[in-house]
Amino acid sequence: MHQAFDQFFKIIINGGIVLGIFVVLLLNSKDVRKSRANIFLSILLIAFTFSIFHTRYAGDVLSHFAVRTFLVGDPTFLLITPLLWFYLIELTGGKVKISAVLLLHFVPFLFVCFSSLYLQGLPSDSPVLFFLGRNPKLPIIFFWLLVVTQFLCYHIFIHRKWQAYQQLIKQEKSNTENVNVSWIRFFVGVFLIINVFFLISLAVVIHMQYTFWIWRAVGVIFSFSVFALGYKGILQREVFHPALDEASENTQPSQIESPKPDQQLIDKLVFYMADRRPYLDSELSLSSLARELGINRSLLSQVINNGIGDNFYDFVNKYRVEEVKRLMTDPRMSNFNLLGIALEAGFKSKSTFNLIFKRFTGLTPSEYRKNIFPS
Repeated sequence: MHQAFDQFFKIIINGGIVLGIFVVLLLNSKDVRKSRANIFLSILLIAFTFSIFHTRYAGDVLSHFAVRTFLVGDPTFLLITPLLWFYLIELTGGKVKISAVLLLHFVPFLFVCFSSLYLQGLPSDSPVLFFLGRNPKLPIIFFWLLVVTQFLCYHIFIHRKWQAYQQLIKQEKSNTENVNVSWIRFFVGVFLIINVFFLISLAVVIHMQYTFWIWRAVGVIFSFSVFALGYKGILQREVFHPALDEASENTQPSQIESPKPDQQLIDKLVFYMADRRPYLDSELSLSSLARELGINRSLLSQVINNGIGDNFYDFVNKYRVEEVKRLMTDPRMSNFNLLGIALEAGFKSKSTFNLIFKRFTGLTPSEYRKNIFPS
């Protein structure tokens, strides 16, 4: 049984190393569209691959390097969450700029490297080594506590940024089907699983005899992460259109209450929506509607947010819901099913249509239709 598990471990670990290298090469090949996000994903995968490689071969062929250098723990673990944060920034249209603040993200990594080198350089009769000799679990407990704390903090930061960008999407897009938000959810989910595992590892280190299987389990978890992120990373596209980032400062809710826009602008917008029905265009965005109206997009955002009291997403989809309700009673649409009517009204998918329709009417589309034509 032990031999079978050992073989399974080696297969998964070696597979993670090979795939990590392959995906990095593929992401940087000439056939793949170059982007800063892919560069940061490549660096992230390199960090994963190095950790997997160290886990697999540290005790076999790299004992001197592994045991004598990483006396506290593998510092590469502490590179993963900062690199994830940088990748998310790039993926959502931001830019990672080299600065003093940027270097702060690497303080835990540098601290563990320095601590390992410091302990390695101490003489054998050092009081510090004597203390650690009497408390051998203390360095590894500290290391896992640092890793878990770092992962938890970054997970909170990422979750908050994700929520902010979800709001930003609704300030720009009337349909979000083409915005690949599922990739971010998947990405965050993978790192949540890793953090849960690290929490378990910390508990094991504190309450049980420390065993080598934890490092093997880390290798397996990291390998599966490389499998998942490599596959999804190759297929993913930019989450947001670049124009979204350019407009982010203007479209994000302000902490300062803005004055209500001119009533003439509000009336102009409402008349245009009723007369020209731009909401029938499933690709309608804040920018395109502003161009049609001939006004600045930030001003249009202010009109919708402060003058009407909605974000752009809800504002447009309320018109689409009303259009669906009108089409349900139109004899010319009697042969259309609900999805066909939804598409005619500007929706792009059945799931989004059902969700929005029920949110604004309190009934599902089928329930609403039955109330119109009771059997």
